[in-house]
Amino acid sequence: MSVRDPGRPAQRRVRLTWLGQAGFRIDIGETSVVVDPWATPHDDRLIPAPPLGLAAEGVDSVLITHDHFDHLDLPLLGEILERSPAARVVLPEAVVPLVEQLVPEGQIVAVNPHDRIEVDGLSVDVVPAFHGVTMEDAYGDGSAIGGRPLFVGYVLDVEPRIYHAGDTIVTRELTAALKPLRVSVALLPINGRDPERESRGIVGNMNAAEAAELALDLGVSRLVPYHWDGFRGNTVPPGSVVDAAAGKLHVAVPARFETFEL
Repeated sequence: MSVRDPGRPAQRRVRLTWLGQAGFRIDIGETSVVVDPWATPHDDRLIPAPPLGLAAEGVDSVLITHDHFDHLDLPLLGEILERSPAARVVLPEAVVPLVEQLVPEGQIVAVNPHDRIEVDGLSVDVVPAFHGVTMEDAYGDGSAIGGRPLFVGYVLDVEPRIYHAGDTIVTRELTAALKPLRVSVALLPINGRDPERESRGIVGNMNAAEAAELALDLGVSRLVPYHWDGFRGNTVPPGSVVDAAAGKLHVAVPARFETFEL
């Protein structure tokens, strides 16, 4: 890992594949990054697991935003490292102990909000996220539990510049961190939050209207919604963000496992 000053990214072909829930594969030229892939079965899972060829093969870096099992899927991470043994694993410093027995020390890249890192020639800005391990610590950055942030998002310094939010609500701190980064494509959760779900211990995210408002505020060219499909009792219609954008913003709701070029 090395750190360098921000610069204009080189033009490379960028392809995006949605893996369901918060998972994406992003192919940038010959470099392949997987963010928050989730494949392990769960009683309330509503969606098929991504093909292992997409989620695990030819992967240079795995970016993990936080430790909920639909974002840090430890069995799948082991499969990725079997199929892509040199892959770097980027995750919040506070979450590193969860992977130390699985990932070789030299392949772990520990990060905190506002870091700028370089992995395999790809520059990545780490931004804050505001979520919760449980409702007792929602909605903060996770520092209330162990003194260090547990939740992050990532901005990939490519053309177009891509932001993956992880799980988060919209806050002034988040918006302030993102505005200087000139995001073009925003991958945002839209499942929202409400008292009924929170009473069941479900820590929510921004909703469709908040996602559209954030994207417009940042001046992005495209919003890709996620985290609306994965769990029984925690879904929303993907078209709700199209309605919220009201023709002011290009919204792309991709088909799972289908690659498209940005």
